[in-house]
Amino acid sequence: MRSTMLFVPALMLFSFSSVADVSLTQADILGTWQIDKESLQSDGSKSRSLNSTWIFKADGTMEGISQDSDAHARTETLRASLNYSIEDGKLVKQAAPGRSKMETCTAIEKDNAKMVLKCQAIYFFMSKK
Repeated sequence: MRSTMLFVPALMLFSFSSVADVSLTQADILGTWQIDKESLQSDGSKSRSLNSTWIFKADGTMEGISQDSDAHARTETLRASLNYSIEDGKLVKQAAPGRSKMETCTAIEKDNAKMVLKCQAIYFFMSKK
């Protein structure tokens, strides 16, 4: 009985550590990232493909570029420049150009060439270019 009581807290600790966020540094995100898809689901199911890139610069700005292939779109290419910073291992970026509201994005997964960011309720699945 005693060994079962010790096993349960150890199992709980293991399960919480397996879903821990990845701490980011500015060096981790510098450069160009292709957004492969976005999803409301953490596993990427029911995702929407995007033709967007985020370019993180060392001066604390990021440029977002989206291309739309829809013939009825108002513009073919959309560019936006936003301010960003890394605080407590998380990406803090402007929510929209020209606005002071900031949003915090958490890295759910990260290796050298792949990253999954959760910004508000949307997951961005990204590849480094």
